[in-house]
Amino acid sequence: MVIGYIKKEQKTKKLFRGIEIRCYDNNYVITICDEKNRVKKKLIKYIRKFKIEAIVFSKELEGDFKNEIIQMLQGGTRIINGKKLMEYMEFDIIKYILKKVQTNINQEEIYIVFKKDLNLDLNFLKVFIENFRMTNIVTNDIERLKNVQENLLENDSILISVSNNKKKALKRAKYILNINLDKAELEKYKINREAIIVNIREDVKLDNPSFSGINVNYFGIDVPDEYSEQFEEIGGNFDLVKMYESILFKNNLQKMKIESVYERINKDGIKVSKIIGNNGNISDEELHKIHKVDLDKMRNLV
Repeated sequence: MVIGYIKKEQKTKKLFRGIEIRCYDNNYVITICDEKNRVKKKLIKYIRKFKIEAIVFSKELEGDFKNEIIQMLQGGTRIINGKKLMEYMEFDIIKYILKKVQTNINQEEIYIVFKKDLNLDLNFLKVFIENFRMTNIVTNDIERLKNVQENLLENDSILISVSNNKKKALKRAKYILNINLDKAELEKYKINREAIIVNIREDVKLDNPSFSGINVNYFGIDVPDEYSEQFEEIGGNFDLVKMYESILFKNNLQKMKIESVYERINKDGIKVSKIIGNNGNISDEELHKIHKVDLDKMRNLV
């Protein structure tokens, strides 16, 4: 099943065997329950006809079917993959990890690494700077960050570290937030072998024998009952992160200020429920092992 939001009003009707348009949450969605090639072509036709801006694939249609649709679309329609929501909930993900390893956020340092991107809203740094003992920025966009650093020191007496030293910048980092570096770019840095790396825009698997840390490439969420009920009305087996991101998207996510998105997520009561690595869900035991947390002792304290 595929969901696509349609702006143009259209009465609920059958369009083609296996394809249907119906109303959902004051928007129109297109659903597909057939994987035949002729349906793929018809799906592309209706995506273009109704100027669908974004679509969500059910878990059953991930993989080859999804890839073929993307190739046939050749841009113009956004495929919702959950990574945008992950970007807006990156602080929540880091907080979730620190809670699991019983670490006080005010006593820890965070290392945030990203390459130059003029479209990257640096306001996302604020919540990390305000909550961590120290925020270390690792980037090649030194000039832009110097302005941020000077403003913080002048207005709030807050000091942040800005560097791009590939040999030293991440050498001692326990918690790394990788915004937009791919594997090749990240591997240019000497990284703490036991670091926990949260990769936001790119899926990264550091498989160097000298690295025994954790790669986080995705996450799961809990949503309020009202959202669960809405999603169930559609049917199909959908990822909650992608479904919720689709709701944000239809509310002009791209035009919203970052603070407004944070407020919406908080108001909706969206919570991180798990983190996912290269081989599936990352267990509490894995996190505890990395930071040598005494699991038995923790259980006795509960």
